[in-house]
Amino acid sequence: MSPSLRGPDRHPAIRESGKDAQVQRRMLNTANFERLLGRSVALIGTVFGLQTALTAVGQGTQIDGWLGIVYVTAVFGTLFVAIVCSFFLWHHRGAALVFAAVFFVALVIWPLVSDDVPRDVNQEPWIWYLCSIAAAFAVVAIPLRAAIAYTVITSVIYGVNRIVDADFAEPSWQIGALDASYAMIISGLIVVLVSLFRTLASRVDVARAAALATYDAAVKQHATEVERVEVDSIVHDSVLASLLAADRAASPESEALAVGMARVAIEQLEGVGAPMTSEDEVTGLAELIDRIQVAVSMIGEPYTVTVEGASGRVLPLSVANAIYWATVQAMVNSVEHAGDGVLRTLHIEGIATGGVRVVIADDGVGFDPTQVAEERLGLKVSIVERVAGVGGHTTVDSSPGSGAVITIEWSPEVHS
Repeated sequence: MSPSLRGPDRHPAIRESGKDAQVQRRMLNTANFERLLGRSVALIGTVFGLQTALTAVGQGTQIDGWLGIVYVTAVFGTLFVAIVCSFFLWHHRGAALVFAAVFFVALVIWPLVSDDVPRDVNQEPWIWYLCSIAAAFAVVAIPLRAAIAYTVITSVIYGVNRIVDADFAEPSWQIGALDASYAMIISGLIVVLVSLFRTLASRVDVARAAALATYDAAVKQHATEVERVEVDSIVHDSVLASLLAADRAASPESEALAVGMARVAIEQLEGVGAPMTSEDEVTGLAELIDRIQVAVSMIGEPYTVTVEGASGRVLPLSVANAIYWATVQAMVNSVEHAGDGVLRTLHIEGIATGGVRVVIADDGVGFDPTQVAEERLGLKVSIVERVAGVGGHTTVDSSPGSGAVITIEWSPEVHS
């Protein structure tokens, strides 16, 4: 038997899927939120930056000489770099931090470097339009508490600048306070929204990690339980059967039968814990038939084997493995329970839907399927549940004194 065909696919529901990556890209999590935040801030920065540039052109730089050139270049240059880096996520936190720092310094020194001429108190200086976007870049780059402090301080500094620009005229106090309040409200709203969504994304990450850990533990527990049940069924219905057959052996034929049953039991135990097969792996129906015929020869009891429509057909490897082990178990059960001098037949057929049908029959003592004890795992677990696990179906037709017919069938239409 080929080593690649050993062991059933015990966990067909546990599969890798390309859809997982797509779902992860669409779901709210920290990585996706930070990516969205960076590009959103870049877009907002572009809009506010253009608005501020147009306003600066209309008002003039309000700073004389080379200092004005350096001032404007530093503010708009770092803003442009922060926008580009945020959009393409190239060291965007560092670029955002640099712009936020440059804007803070520019705001602090504004009264010292701007034209020493009192201006119309109702005209906002062009740098006002960058307060909110500076707060947005700050919350990208620094922790929440620091971003809140940055927002409050820059808003207050801007309000003070309005008063200083108006040479402390009486109306400027009210206007400065209102402008500082507006700047704080708008910038604070940005900071709060970013913090809220960042917290939600972080909670999604935590919940997802906890769910994955729980799922992984459940999968491991399920795998352990499945393997335990499989070992129990093999020990109960194959190993013990072969030991009983050996104990009762009184002739060369019965000894040969016991040896054959022991070989089947050993082969089944070797299959336990074998690597799970991939859903995409396939094998030929002819190869499955060869494996079953080898098992027939090892059992030792004569089976009349007939084959129909097997040429050119292929099956998923997990399906072939399940049908093989279920067929072997059905034959072992017949040998153990049907009695002596029994006529046994095995029919394997490739059906029209592209699937397979295996019929194991004997004219022995028969049994009542509804009266099979729960602790007898050979029929329930090793045959019925094993075939059902790969999308197949098992029919048990038997009654006391009328033999037994077990039909195992799998169809790709039903499986899909």
